[in-house]
Amino acid sequence: MLASLVTGCSAAHHQDSADGPLNGPDYADAGSGEECIPEEEGGSVTFGMDELHNYGSKTVVIDKVTLRKASGLRLAEAVIVSTSTAFIGVSTGYPPVPEARNQPGIDWAHRRKAVGASISPQPDNAKVANNLVLHIQVTASKAHASGVLVHYHVGDSTYVWHNVMGLTVETKKKKC
Repeated sequence: MLASLVTGCSAAHHQDSADGPLNGPDYADAGSGEECIPEEEGGSVTFGMDELHNYGSKTVVIDKVTLRKASGLRLAEAVIVSTSTAFIGVSTGYPPVPEARNQPGIDWAHRRKAVGASISPQPDNAKVANNLVLHIQVTASKAHASGVLVHYHVGDSTYVWHNVMGLTVETKKKKC
C-alpha cells in the first residue's frame, strides 16, 4: 500500500519541472492505468488512489490541483487524508462511502484542503501516507480525465507532479 517512489530532486527556478521531491528516479517507469466507475451525469465520484510523498529535504507546498485532459468532469475539491493502512480508493458519490473513510488507520476526520497544504520531508519507509482524495463532479455523458496534476513549490522552485491513473466515468452502463 505504501509503496514508495525514490526521489530525484533537481531544482527548476521559476519554471515548473517534473523532477521534484514528489517524484523519484523510477517514476517514469511507474506505468499507467485507468479506473472506470459508473455514475450518472450530475453525480459525483471519489478518486483517492494517489499518495503524495515528499522524498526531498525541504517542505513542499501545494499550489494547485487540476484534472489532466478532462472532459465531462470537474474537480470540486481536493483534500489530503493521512493514512497508515489503505487509500480511500475510487467510489461513486462524495464524501467517500463510510466503509472507505472509516477504516482503521484512515484519518478522514482530520483531512485538509490540498491547496495550500504543506508536506514535510518523509523517510522512504514512512508509516503514514498522504492520500490525495478528489471530489469530482460528472458534468457530461462522456466523462474522462487522463490523470491528476499537482502544482507545488519548494522555496522559489516550482514543480508539477502527475499521477499515472486516468479516470473514466461510464454514465450509460450500469458498470464498467
